[in-house]
Amino acid sequence: MLNVNNIEVIYDDVILVLKGMSLEVKEGQIVAVLGANGAGKTTTLKAISGLLKVEEGEVTDGTIEFMGQRINDKEPEEIVRLGIFQVMEGRCVFENLTAYENLMAATRTSRLWRALIRFMTRMHSRQVSRN
Repeated sequence: MLNVNNIEVIYDDVILVLKGMSLEVKEGQIVAVLGANGAGKTTTLKAISGLLKVEEGEVTDGTIEFMGQRINDKEPEEIVRLGIFQVMEGRCVFENLTAYENLMAATRTSRLWRALIRFMTRMHSRQVSRN
């Protein structure tokens, strides 16, 4: 489903941050990326989500593929439409939203997910009306 193949990431055209990073996530798997501060965890996630460009970063070698499609040359909004997005930790962007509202915000770009949320909302409404 997601393949990160031997990527290299450089910031500001000179600072090598990642070299030879690879990982594979198959459908249904949950994968954790662990490491010390400065090991490249956030940079890896930004490479996958397309957010490197915002910080003058670039994948200069290797590939990132999602469902067989190369994505490391796509804009972040294109990657979001594919269903990949990054929620930045510690930014408190959605701190006042309920879990349901967070799901709704995350599904704004996906027709399939919006249909699922509509279904879940109908099911939730039926349960509430029974009580």
